[in-house]
Amino acid sequence: MKKGSVLVDVAIDQGGCFETSHATTHADPTYEVDGVVHYCVANMPGAVPVTSAQALNNATLHYGLQLADKGLKALVDDHHLRNGLNVHKGKITNRAVAESLGYELAFMSALASAPAPMSTSSAAISFRASR
Repeated sequence: MKKGSVLVDVAIDQGGCFETSHATTHADPTYEVDGVVHYCVANMPGAVPVTSAQALNNATLHYGLQLADKGLKALVDDHHLRNGLNVHKGKITNRAVAESLGYELAFMSALASAPAPMSTSSAAISFRASR
């Protein structure tokens, strides 16, 4: 990289993406290597905890409500939830996971017949009441 560049390693919590990365803190967030400023703060959202918690809630609540209301049927209805499932009843349902481990891929069609929950969960009811 050119001198004066800034590198922000958002994956530092998982070991980082760059050879020159090492975790820093909010108190001492940057360091320089070969004229490149590195910002490698672990838990970057921790700098703005309320805002980041609200953002995470806004981004994920919909999915939690779907799972609470529909159970496994939510995965049949929503490809985003379905893509997040790696294992079901001991079978690998994620192609990348199956291939990387050398296991057979189980298809999601088995979930299509999954029964819906008996009743709406109390968690979903309380979430709705607070909106």
